[in-house]
Amino acid sequence: MRKIRIEWKIPMTGSIVDFESTHYDVTKGELITAGFLSRDGFTILQRVESNDTEFKTSVAEEMNTLTRPSYAFNKKFEEGFCGKSIDCDLQLEEESAYSALKDEGLLEHYNSLCDPLFNEEIPEFWKEWKNTKNRLLLSKIVRHNYCCLAKEYYLKLKRIDKSESSRIVPFLSSAPIEKKYIRPSLNIDIV
Repeated sequence: MRKIRIEWKIPMTGSIVDFESTHYDVTKGELITAGFLSRDGFTILQRVESNDTEFKTSVAEEMNTLTRPSYAFNKKFEEGFCGKSIDCDLQLEEESAYSALKDEGLLEHYNSLCDPLFNEEIPEFWKEWKNTKNRLLLSKIVRHNYCCLAKEYYLKLKRIDKSESSRIVPFLSSAPIEKKYIRPSLNIDIV
């Protein structure tokens, strides 16, 4: 497992949780990435050599350190993979993340993050990683998780904290974040 830390002072209460897996159904998928956002910044755990059970144990240990309340978009998904309760769901009914961002006037905030993947591409990148051991594939999964945590933070600010969209300051694009934090944490040489 690799732990990626992106220190960033964020004026927020609680923690945001976001997972990446090989399938949306916990009975069919494996947990491969676990991201957390709190007032001290981003912590992303990336499964590398550990098996699903070992990784879930590490995720549960990390979750025990989180400040409450905890938030997630479609919290049932995260709860299914970690076996721990998430306090607040940022998703309204069955809406997609795209719809949520659009409805809240936050699409430009999310677009500026330059997310390298769609959710449905995660299993293919994981499968290819297992076949090739090319850590650039993992780097894209972690970068996607960073973007997901950011989008959920934007939704928390808008829906829970009642902030105006125009007053929400976007995070940095994920491209320089990948180069400065993610690739070195995954032992990828930068040329």
